[in-house]
Amino acid sequence: MRYVFTLLLLFALTAVNAEPQPVRVVAVTTDSITYSVRTFGRLSPQIEDLSFQIPGRISRFHIVEGDRVSRGQLLAELDTKDATDNLRRAESELASAQRLLDRMQTLFEARSVQKSQLEDTRATFEQARIAHEQAALNVARCKLAAPANGIVLKQVIESRTTISPGLPVFVFQADDEQWITKVELTDRNALLMEAGAEAEVLFAPYPDHVFSGQVTSIAQVANESDGLFTAEIAISTQNIPLRPGMIAEVNLSRVSNRSFSIVPFDALLSLRRNKGVIFTLNPADSTVTEVPVTIHQINEGQVALEEALPPATQIVVSGQHALQDGASVIVAD
Repeated sequence: MRYVFTLLLLFALTAVNAEPQPVRVVAVTTDSITYSVRTFGRLSPQIEDLSFQIPGRISRFHIVEGDRVSRGQLLAELDTKDATDNLRRAESELASAQRLLDRMQTLFEARSVQKSQLEDTRATFEQARIAHEQAALNVARCKLAAPANGIVLKQVIESRTTISPGLPVFVFQADDEQWITKVELTDRNALLMEAGAEAEVLFAPYPDHVFSGQVTSIAQVANESDGLFTAEIAISTQNIPLRPGMIAEVNLSRVSNRSFSIVPFDALLSLRRNKGVIFTLNPADSTVTEVPVTIHQINEGQVALEEALPPATQIVVSGQHALQDGASVIVAD
């Protein structure tokens, strides 16, 4: 027993009188970090359905699926017989109402009719005018025109049939509309990214060209099927031809909203999951302090810590494996 006590005493004396360990230190830096996510999606255009606003029978198609069209170009039209007949009746009724209003105005000025009779006639005229405008508008609505320069991606109805208002006839993409791709993100990545995050997009047919993009939305609820969150990215085509369904390699990035203490990966010891320790230098007495830390992100040999270390803190990056808390050190140049 005395022998064991003697050994412990000798070990303690040796530790107290141990020579200072040579170490190399660097100063901790404070900066924002960039989150990066690499994923894949399938390209799709921002599209709109083109339809007639009134019911009727399609009498003619002027284009076919896949055609490029210009703003105002006629795409299809309805049979105009009923609409034209209604317009003629409305024109006749409006002319009759105008004549009656003119006559009542003359009689009112001659004090032959009361003001209320004139107002009633004026109201009838306004009704006829509105009916005429609607009839003329319905004739114009018998023609379906391109709302902008673009391409007809799909012809939904191909037969000359009677249709209801709002029933899609064509699927259209305007040239000035952005292309989009939807990607699936894990819960961690969905929280790292947000609307407005930048995207770099690559397509196999253009291996040397990077398309710029931006996250426009991220789902707030995970998909029931796989637990992933759908994000939508708008892509600038830069007038380079793309096709729906192309596979997009998407690299997302976002700068953090706050700053982190940044240390070299080599400074960390006792790594376990996202936990570790570092040694900080106490310049006053050339000793070190063991500090537990939590890893927020590792990127290219640099570690962002959850803990905020004091500015200009010096940390040991070489020689720390032989150190203990409170050990004396010699800082090497």
